[in-house]
Amino acid sequence: MCVSERYDLCAIGAGTAGFAAAQAARSLGKSVVLVSGPGDLGGTCILRGCMPAKTLLSSTERLGDVEHARDVGIRASEARADVRAIVERKRELTDYFAADRRDELAAFPLARGSARFVANVAIDVDGRRIEAERFVIATGSRIVPPAIDGLAACRPFTSDDALDMTAIPSSLIVLGGGPVGCEFAQYFARLGARVTLVQAEATLLRNDDPDIGAALETFLTHDGVEVLTRTTALAFARDGDACVAYLARDGERFERRAVRVMLATNRLPFYDGLGLETASVRVTARGIDVDAFLRTSNPAVYAAGDVLGRRNLVHVAAYAGRLAARNAFTPHPERADFDRFEAHAVYTQPQIAVAGLDERACRERGIAYDVRRHPFVDVGKAVVSDERAGFVKMLASVDDGRILGVAIVGGEAIDLVGEAIALLDRRATVTDVAEMPHLHPTMGEIFGRVAEDFATRQAPLPAPAGLR
Repeated sequence: MCVSERYDLCAIGAGTAGFAAAQAARSLGKSVVLVSGPGDLGGTCILRGCMPAKTLLSSTERLGDVEHARDVGIRASEARADVRAIVERKRELTDYFAADRRDELAAFPLARGSARFVANVAIDVDGRRIEAERFVIATGSRIVPPAIDGLAACRPFTSDDALDMTAIPSSLIVLGGGPVGCEFAQYFARLGARVTLVQAEATLLRNDDPDIGAALETFLTHDGVEVLTRTTALAFARDGDACVAYLARDGERFERRAVRVMLATNRLPFYDGLGLETASVRVTARGIDVDAFLRTSNPAVYAAGDVLGRRNLVHVAAYAGRLAARNAFTPHPERADFDRFEAHAVYTQPQIAVAGLDERACRERGIAYDVRRHPFVDVGKAVVSDERAGFVKMLASVDDGRILGVAIVGGEAIDLVGEAIALLDRRATVTDVAEMPHLHPTMGEIFGRVAEDFATRQAPLPAPAGLR
């Protein structure tokens, strides 16, 4: 007879959300066990997402800088990418980050194997029975190929596969115009591939306002990427060594050929084989169903991270993991406030970063807002650094001037967004920002400029299309 192990909390999944839940529960004095599948430890971000992908992208960003060095008076020798060295650097850094996480996980009891609920408060992990007062499901997400005729015959690869590719295809079709698709389209284009990016929506980055995606389309086109928005992939077929994509746009049918196809479609919540029905945990088309406190339909089970079907971002997963664990053991649970953590970035060059609400969210919530946009070409540091492309867009409440959201398109956007997050978190107004000192010359001066545009009632500026 199998003897049960008993804990206060069992976190199913040892990625960002599960690890954050484990840490939070332990800080409350609770006994904790982590459950992780048979694969490598570390979670999506460390092993297959943020860190390895951004390591690759940093290399092609440097490549772009060298190629444009002549624009700032530097005559560099011809830049050449050593793809094997780029990938090897990625592997070394990924191993470094993963080892650090493994050391952190070693502080907790760890059950390795496939977890399956066998009762409301009990799971089986490859013959090992674990019972807990509370559970947090944090099993992450996975890439699911779209159902398109003939696609499998083209042997498509995903962003997971791209991380270890040392042979760059001469031509490539990328399906999906979200952050991953756009980042890798530019990556492969800068390494010499002829890239076609296919996006079904009217603009790239469908979860952002259209002017953000339109600006990114300009940048990618400048790098040689053929961007096909409003385009549906109807079918694929092999033709010798090539793959033929049969596409449709505005009622017109046409073809594109390439050596390889990359899938950059959405990741979907992963909970296959977990036996959620046994634990009476309800799921929806979006993901595991939770209430405002991250509790599932089983009051002893919570969920956090990518399984919720929200933005698959590390800082969101960490927040949700901590909150789920705290709520699991308090008589006064705290409502999840995802708006406070609504920030994301796209690591293209120029960069994109967004924090807070966008125009669509304001309209859906019935919030009366005003918007101003200021170009980087009007900022001294951007001009001297040859980072003139792009703009900052700010949304503010019509009622009290409180800043609702900020979008940054341009150089250093991903670091600049930290100021935007702080302004949003402190509920600053445009008047606060207009009066706030900013060091000169810096890229951050643009926040003061756009805030002053509100004060002077200057009309919104059109998104500039100029590049280097």
